[in-house]
Amino acid sequence: MTHSFLSKDRPYLYLLLFSCLFLLLTFIVVYPKDLRLQSLFSPCRNSDPSVAGPVSIKPDFRMLIGILTTPKTFERRHLLRHVYSKSLWPDKNVTDCLDIRFVVCNNVTNEDHITMLELEIMAYNDIIILNCTETVLFDKTHSYFSSLPDLFGRDQPYDYVMKTDDDTYLRLDALVASLRDKPRTDMYYGLDIPCNGTEFNFWIPAPFMTGLGYVLSWDVVEWMADSEMPLDFTNHAEDMMLGWWLQIGEKGKNRYNNTPMMYDFRGDDQEPNCYRHDLTADTIAVHRLKENSRWSTVLKYFNVTHGLITPSKLHDFS
Repeated sequence: MTHSFLSKDRPYLYLLLFSCLFLLLTFIVVYPKDLRLQSLFSPCRNSDPSVAGPVSIKPDFRMLIGILTTPKTFERRHLLRHVYSKSLWPDKNVTDCLDIRFVVCNNVTNEDHITMLELEIMAYNDIIILNCTETVLFDKTHSYFSSLPDLFGRDQPYDYVMKTDDDTYLRLDALVASLRDKPRTDMYYGLDIPCNGTEFNFWIPAPFMTGLGYVLSWDVVEWMADSEMPLDFTNHAEDMMLGWWLQIGEKGKNRYNNTPMMYDFRGDDQEPNCYRHDLTADTIAVHRLKENSRWSTVLKYFNVTHGLITPSKLHDFS
């Protein structure tokens, strides 16, 4: 009976297969980027950061971006997921691989925050919870970098690791482009403080990259995980102390200062300087976006959604 069915209905089977192929080809022609984005925006690693597994692909460029955040700022994380979503970065190179994770400490006592974090983990699985304390001192930043080799393995899963904040907007295409020709060992990259010879009215043990966002090569991250030296210098602001650690340990010798392309947002009542100025077209990162109005200004300036929304009577902005 099976043979009879196949023989009898083979023309219909061929017709069904042809129809499916035609629909697939139509989708590829009409929506080529949609199909491409589904396959290219998968993480470099296993979606579970606690499980070290083989890299599924061997991209030319591998980077982990850790966004330091707090349990209560779930609305900001939701905004950033949209900002860094597939549709807003359509020109991603096929040989690039970025993982974007949110980093929080495990000393969460508010039950509402715990519930929201649990829901986020269930929905997105993009949160790393560390054994640390929410503070501006060394603990969280050191815990973040030093935990990565154990979390992701020591087979150099990434070329670079970035630490940034949840009030920083990264232009991912510009960030990746600026790193392509940089060395992938002994590297320290960001906005150098002091900048342009500026004098500060507080003690600085060594020049350092400001906390709006800086990048370390993987070998420097492994050194931070293995060295006990940073634990002896923990009594000042975390980003300042990281610059001090690297100077004492003679690490991060390939140092790149990205002023004026990384900077703080300038408010209406603030004078411009070497680390705070108006928005510019060559921006890599802009910081101090603590209000939605500033996010709106920045996203409009860079035409983030331009040409990406399909016209519809369901969302007429006119």
